[in-house]
Amino acid sequence: MQWKLCSLFGKRRHNVSLCHVPHNRSVTGCSIRIKMLPMGRKYKFSKGKKHRTCIIVRVVKGNGRRIDTVNLENFHFEIKEEVIEALNGYAQHDGEELCGVLTGIKVDQTTYRICKVSPPCVKSHSRCGCERDAEKANHFITEDYEASEQTRTYIGEWHTHPENAPSPSSVDFHSIENNFYTASHTAPFLIMIILGLEKYHVSVYNGKRFWIIEPEVV
Repeated sequence: MQWKLCSLFGKRRHNVSLCHVPHNRSVTGCSIRIKMLPMGRKYKFSKGKKHRTCIIVRVVKGNGRRIDTVNLENFHFEIKEEVIEALNGYAQHDGEELCGVLTGIKVDQTTYRICKVSPPCVKSHSRCGCERDAEKANHFITEDYEASEQTRTYIGEWHTHPENAPSPSSVDFHSIENNFYTASHTAPFLIMIILGLEKYHVSVYNGKRFWIIEPEVV
């Protein structure tokens, strides 16, 4: 069966600058509990409650220096067909938003592959918001890392939107930016997949900007 990922922005693969963040965040090498924003759109349908979630992460080492960013035009991205099949089963045709994490591998110096999608890691949710269960998310990442003989690592996030062609909200952007600077990840970027009713939005954040991509299905 032939699968194809589509984004709200058509077939443009790169060169889409959506957002910028500072690069001089001062961090240390220790384990701490960090407040993280949930994935989701605005809080219009969340009955006035702004959900936040905690997740245990290892802060990357640094001394307030500028974080180097990679040029994503030089990278190739792949996604396994089984990931798409799993995501399709979580489409938000009705009910509340779902969210989870992605794991993947580095195929070669310029190619990364999304290999696994976690089951929904939900602590609480509404139609347009999802509070992740940090314990479930970290448990999936750890188990998949061991099951893959320490080759598959945390590579990004996924969540649903109750719309045909999903587009990220400011909350979505901020959550990925925050994860990039605080969570432990080996890739020089984080991937965000938003599953709509008819299309996907797939973008990559390199610490400076978001790029729309269309991964090759393998």
